[in-house]
Amino acid sequence: MPGLADPYLKTARAKEHLSEIQDRLHAFLDSKPITITHEDDLENQRHLVRLNVKDIPEKIALVVGDFLYCLRSSLDQLVWALAHTTKPYPRNTQFPILEERDDKRINEWTRGVPEAAVAIIKSLQPYTGQDPTAVGSHLLWRLNLMCNIDKHRRVPTDKNVTITQFPDLPRQHLGLIDYDHDAGIISVPIFLKSSMRSAPTASLNVIFGDSHEGIECDIKGLEAIYEFVADAVLPKFLPFFG
Repeated sequence: MPGLADPYLKTARAKEHLSEIQDRLHAFLDSKPITITHEDDLENQRHLVRLNVKDIPEKIALVVGDFLYCLRSSLDQLVWALAHTTKPYPRNTQFPILEERDDKRINEWTRGVPEAAVAIIKSLQPYTGQDPTAVGSHLLWRLNLMCNIDKHRRVPTDKNVTITQFPDLPRQHLGLIDYDHDAGIISVPIFLKSSMRSAPTASLNVIFGDSHEGIECDIKGLEAIYEFVADAVLPKFLPFFG
């Protein structure tokens, strides 16, 4: 499959980046990134349990950017290879990823690509879903937006802490807990202070993306994007290369 050799080299490189992201996330989570401190708010008669979370290593976001770039590039190289089957040296090609139908732009970016291949590319567009509001869940749309974010700034990262258990707190008092997610503070009436000495069970999830841009995903989201490009999109074009 000489025509798809370069796109598959890019997805292979993306897989290496994905493995590095997974390894770095595991190392971060194994480093016990959550520490817990206690303090009394005597004025309000509350006991505060503060969850302090380490900063996510900056290198993780940089590797995420490399991962996204390789996947997006594999699609652009795919279109160039398809156009190269009819043109000696294609120019100004790229794999379109559009929220709204724009056949003119698609035709400009896929000049020289066999019509049957263009039809497949159109069928993969985020706008083709039955529900227009579902564009944001389309994996190619998510890849394209995350890649564009990375072009202009480091991919934002965030931490999502979930409390699953309070070991010593009587069940009848669970309704008295207040949890400020943004500040990472658990608050209970001060008479329950002794029941909060055992550390609550907490899990940490690292989130990539930007809520202001309308996109956030975790490592499973990145894995889903990779699998879609490498295992679902590229194989559709194998017949065009003999």
